[in-house]
Amino acid sequence: MRRWDLRRATVVTLLTAGLVAAVGIYGVAQFGGMMFGFGSYAGGTLHTVFEMQRGGEDAPLRTYMIDIVPDGDGYHMTETIDAPLLMRDDIGSGLGRSGAAGTAGARYDEEGQRRDIDLTPLSALEERNVTIEANQNYYLPDGARLVTEDVTEIAGIEVVMGTFVHPSYPGQRVIMSFAAPEVEALLLFPVYMLREVDGEQDYLVQLIEFTHEL
Repeated sequence: MRRWDLRRATVVTLLTAGLVAAVGIYGVAQFGGMMFGFGSYAGGTLHTVFEMQRGGEDAPLRTYMIDIVPDGDGYHMTETIDAPLLMRDDIGSGLGRSGAAGTAGARYDEEGQRRDIDLTPLSALEERNVTIEANQNYYLPDGARLVTEDVTEIAGIEVVMGTFVHPSYPGQRVIMSFAAPEVEALLLFPVYMLREVDGEQDYLVQLIEFTHEL
């Protein structure tokens, strides 16, 4: 498995209220081919931009961008967060989970009064190596269900759209996309994910730019 080293070249730019809040070099541990802890990085040059909203459709839009380019025996990664109306202390940095959650308007370990819908039943599909296909009905653990729809294209990526519901979370549903495994291994989020509460948008993340060249 190819190794890649981000220790010397991870640049994180935080933008809050349209102003550059901080630019710095952050030390990051070396990984044995694992990208963000989610999958093996295939190498090459990668550019991804996600757009996010936490709250209704009038909530501020935020963007989370990652660029990776080959640099000698390793890779140079630039992480850029554009988060208007968000305080600097609300954004973490470094290989994404805390930083990405901050961009969305919440800390990664945030615990609100309302429990957000539990998506863990979807892991059963991966554990059983199920290929998610269009226009299917998948019954999942805990009474959860995924109903897929037609194939569509988002940011140049072909995806199957589906709606996830869970009986323990009435009034909530998640509309989300499923791309090919080799594409999802490059992404920190699904290509598209919309959580609705009582029919209203509560959280949205969608890929708006994607380029990967080997």
